[in-house]
Amino acid sequence: METKKQTLADIGNKVPFKVPENYFSQLTETIMANLPEKEAPVVRNVTMWEKSKTWLYMAAMFLGLFFTIKVLTTSTQTRPTENNTASNSISQQDYWSDVQISEEEFFEYIETQFVDENYYDLVQNQDYLNSL
Repeated sequence: METKKQTLADIGNKVPFKVPENYFSQLTETIMANLPEKEAPVVRNVTMWEKSKTWLYMAAMFLGLFFTIKVLTTSTQTRPTENNTASNSISQQDYWSDVQISEEEFFEYIETQFVDENYYDLVQNQDYLNSL
């Protein structure tokens, strides 16, 4: 079976598609006639309360949040009386006056902290990096 190629010269200026007469002029009327009837929606009156209800609820939520944070962050301790304050300062003075530590013990403590916490390695690496 041989296929024949059609060229533009064979077809000519003839349009190969045909549309029924008055198709586009009657298209809208035909579509509207086939659609079911739709009832108009009922418009409901919206009161002022319904409009402002969400804003009022949001304001109440923020006020509640504000007061909750205020209560949680406020100190619940009572104010110290003068006698209470004096006894606290004396007890602290007594504690620090009883502590006796020599310079040698202090430096020994610092050295053990320095070695135990691997600060020595950190300092050595810094010195090495600075010398480059």
